[in-house]
Amino acid sequence: MALTREECKAKRNKVPKELVEVPELGGSVYVTKLTAGVRDLFDKKLNENKVNGEVNLENVRAKFVALVVVDEDGKRLFEDADIEWLGELDSDGIQKIVDVGFRINGIGTGVIENAIKN
Repeated sequence: MALTREECKAKRNKVPKELVEVPELGGSVYVTKLTAGVRDLFDKKLNENKVNGEVNLENVRAKFVALVVVDEDGKRLFEDADIEWLGELDSDGIQKIVDVGFRINGIGTGVIENAIKN
């Protein structure tokens, strides 16, 4: 049987999350699957300020982390204003979060590296 509008609407903001140990940061964080709207926001951030048609990779890992790390209730833990200092954190810890976020969201692990090459 096909879903109704109300059944679909009831699924809003109910996306899976995974607790990830990040010893480099001194604990663990929840990493979530992006909603369609937040995924579009990430794509927009990648395409902001393109130079000669190239994707903007400035602080891209921190931008992604700001979108996928949530609290226990699934609310974003970080704001866009936090991106700059997130980029100053241990790269191994940030990469662990990015790797889990990519896996949960079905994003190929080479997406950043491929964008750098292009």
